[in-house]
Amino acid sequence: MADDSRWANLVNTAFLLDQTPRVSGPEGLQPALTMLQSALEVFPSSIDPVEDFEGYAVRRLLLALQDYLSHTQHGGK
Repeated sequence: MADDSRWANLVNTAFLLDQTPRVSGPEGLQPALTMLQSALEVFPSSIDPVEDFEGYAVRRLLLALQDYLSHTQHGGK
């Protein structure tokens, strides 16, 4: 069974992101990238999609968001 603290971490991350001051421009993305990296620590690469599909799905979403925001921060596509 998956550890419920992972879900608490995601909820906490969502609240922290909501409370983070918005800064325009690429530099404003750094707090979000830092929080995504923190969330990825509780959804490690060792997650087996067969055993924990929900955790795997969250990890893939976090990685996609991190990649998208990183490219946006550096002016890429």
